[in-house]
Amino acid sequence: MMPSSSLEIYIERIKETLGNPTDLVIRNLSIKVNHQRVHTALVYIAGIVKEEEIEGYIIEPMQQLRINDAEDDIIHTLQHEIIQVKAVTVVKSLEELVKELLKGQTAILVEEHEEVLLGNTSMWKERAVDEAQGQRVAKGPVIGFNENLDTNISLLRKSIKSEELRFEKRTLGTITNTDICLVYLEKTVDKKVLKELNKRLEKINLQKVLESNYIEEFISDDFFTPFPLTLSTDRPDVVTGEITEGKVAILVEGTPYALVVPAVLIQFLQAPDDYYYKSGGFLRLFRALALILAIYLPALYIAFVNFHPGLLPGDLLISLISQREGKPLPLVIEVLLFMFLFQIILEGATRLPKTLVFVISIVGTIIIGQSAVEAGLVQPATLLVVSMSYIFSFVNPIVTLAPAVRTIRYVFILCAAFLGLYGLIMATLTLLFHLNHLRSFGIPYLSPISPFNSHDQRDTIFRAPFDETANPVHSFHHEEPVSKDNKQKGKGE
Repeated sequence: MMPSSSLEIYIERIKETLGNPTDLVIRNLSIKVNHQRVHTALVYIAGIVKEEEIEGYIIEPMQQLRINDAEDDIIHTLQHEIIQVKAVTVVKSLEELVKELLKGQTAILVEEHEEVLLGNTSMWKERAVDEAQGQRVAKGPVIGFNENLDTNISLLRKSIKSEELRFEKRTLGTITNTDICLVYLEKTVDKKVLKELNKRLEKINLQKVLESNYIEEFISDDFFTPFPLTLSTDRPDVVTGEITEGKVAILVEGTPYALVVPAVLIQFLQAPDDYYYKSGGFLRLFRALALILAIYLPALYIAFVNFHPGLLPGDLLISLISQREGKPLPLVIEVLLFMFLFQIILEGATRLPKTLVFVISIVGTIIIGQSAVEAGLVQPATLLVVSMSYIFSFVNPIVTLAPAVRTIRYVFILCAAFLGLYGLIMATLTLLFHLNHLRSFGIPYLSPISPFNSHDQRDTIFRAPFDETANPVHSFHHEEPVSKDNKQKGKGE
């Protein structure tokens, strides 16, 4: 609480709390009250405020202030009549004042008064709204979120002009004090999911929250799975579509990627432009087939060549045998070596400047691969199979599913290398069991396929015409959301 007799002491406490930073600005003013001078002070942090607003909407009106009525309350007059910024609030504690200063607020201190006025003059440097990078489309909206939370909220306001739209803000991270916002429709949202989400968010105790993944790992039902249990997207149209279906979006300050819960596997095969083409829904079937081939193709190649050559056509078998002559490395090592090489090239391409990505990709894949074949280290069929597997994986519209595809592909290759088709069958059954076990906020990960929901089949692998799907009434198959505490307790028992 500010001492009523000394403005300077309170200012010194603010400096001490913030470490006396060089960008902390103190502006002393005096106003006339009942023919007497009353000392005031403006406190703000340079660089994160609009100084022209401070000058025009706070300082100038205060310098022109004249209060001649002894009964007038200075704080009330300043808040409601004089200060002209878009929002003015009152705080009393030093801790709350410092937090607001760090958010770009301007503090107005008045001697002999415990209350401190805060004027909203924040101005954060932000990237202009640009094309979405995570999910590019051939047709449809191209605008994407940026790192500013208020900008992202405004984009959703523009998409959903409904009185049912709700925004719930909270702060996470004891050091970063990162603002996040839950977005949902009041009458449409699944109340059980919303309640469970709030429960999990309340248990987050982190010093820093720099990106949405910090939150994603805490609210996910199962950490030990390669599959994403929340949908991550930087497209406002995708978030809008999910919200209107009863889901909850989480916007995080400092990242263009929003989280959507709950998430099921079929969502990661759906692209935004499926809804922007008349026959766009049929493309999902091709994506599903491509994803299956991306996972199984290298493993099937190893299984047939090493364990079941009799199942291959004669001409193909002869060609593969002739290619294997004189090759020093076992087939499984060839496949793993090329997959490792492709992964390194892709990883390097994401770190390079955009102007060099195309050149490096061509040099890395074609020249190095061809050189390895000509040197007799690997056979051409191996290069072809691995290349096709990676190309098939590129059709995946959601980037967060890519780590799961890579992990499963490696596991299937090892199973095929040891047990052939029998190992591949066992790995497939294990994968299906794992997927059937996963839950996202109590919703089965394989729904609406397992458990089967006939109503929602109109927008799964295929999309039915809009006259059947435009106004859906979604009903999630609920299983009681289980908190992490209960899961750990169950494992301990």
